[in-house]
Amino acid sequence: MKIRYFLIILVVFFCLAVLAAAPSELENLKKSVVEIGRLEFKRDVPVKYLNRAQIKNYIERLFESNYPDELAGKEEEVIWLMGFTSEKIALKSLRKTIILENIGGMYNEKTKELLAVEEFRDVGMLNASALVHELRHAIQDQHFQFAALLGDLSDFDDRKLAVLAAVEGDATLLMIRQLGFDPELIGAAFSPENVLSFSALAGASSLMSAPDIIKYQLLMPYLEGMKFSRAIFKEKKWKGLNQVLKRKPLSSEQILHPQKYLAGENPQTVFTGFRPSRGELVHSGVIGEYFLNVLLKNGPEIADAAAGWGGDLFSLYRQGDSRLLLWEAHWDTGADCSRFYADFQKFLEKKFHFVFQNGQSHGRKFSAGNSVAGYFFLHQDNARLFYARSNDRTQINELISGGLYD
Repeated sequence: MKIRYFLIILVVFFCLAVLAAAPSELENLKKSVVEIGRLEFKRDVPVKYLNRAQIKNYIERLFESNYPDELAGKEEEVIWLMGFTSEKIALKSLRKTIILENIGGMYNEKTKELLAVEEFRDVGMLNASALVHELRHAIQDQHFQFAALLGDLSDFDDRKLAVLAAVEGDATLLMIRQLGFDPELIGAAFSPENVLSFSALAGASSLMSAPDIIKYQLLMPYLEGMKFSRAIFKEKKWKGLNQVLKRKPLSSEQILHPQKYLAGENPQTVFTGFRPSRGELVHSGVIGEYFLNVLLKNGPEIADAAAGWGGDLFSLYRQGDSRLLLWEAHWDTGADCSRFYADFQKFLEKKFHFVFQNGQSHGRKFSAGNSVAGYFFLHQDNARLFYARSNDRTQINELISGGLYD
């Protein structure tokens, strides 16, 4: 979805974790956003206040318009076939529930207005923080055009995640500075664990109980994005941070490792040569370093399981009830690839209850296995890793017998 929803639990948590600045009136907030962020409004931004029922209906209509069933279905299948979930989930209804539980305000790039719940009309501590965040989004859109920045990529595509992190991290950093705090000193308060714990206490139980891929897709742009923006600001101040969306980050790797962004270290473009003899390509995209870290997450914290990621591409094919996911990833070194390969293989075996068997076809080694969850295939060629999964055995057999897995 192109519209960004501001998760109010992040502001609530932060404001309860620290002493707040004095409330400000709306026009003073607008001036503050300009003065702190060193970017002017090109035009005024109207603020439209809605009661809880009205904003719920508004968001539901917007959600239906921007997140059609067809797209949600494709994303469900990629998430499942990649291994993020043990079985297919009702992705659309779950995401809508989470957003409706957490929404406090939003900037609508299409109507160019800021929407807020009615109680935000009284600009107090919490309300001011949410409004500051969304007002910065309005300035970003006026200068850099969100629609062009985000394109039509999936929310679960690494390239979109990277841009969202730059957008949300910038607005979150400005919000913190508007409150009068040093972002270097409050980073720990913005940990996923703290936010998720507070979300449960605040009644946003759906976020806490959601699969990791869902909750971290929503949290990452704010949390890792703020760290990225903080790193850019530390080196380049507001002048440099305000240039980021002119040269948008191209991967979550650049968000997680800001020096790679500053050095212009871009992801590799991956092209998968194999095409199944039957089936239609219905979806493709990039998983990326951050989502791979989430995939292999073991315990409460996200480790650097995908360190050394260089680029990847997934492709989803359909024919009738048959599904085939192809995923190729390139790594900085063969050692990086081997480490991830070993961890990924163990992860799949444990999650889907089977054991890979080694094989060879046309002189090329591979590993394959199956369970009630379908058929799995892995192949490594130095710094390249190839993964396939299908619910149709003939599709995996075609891959193996042809020796075309590249």
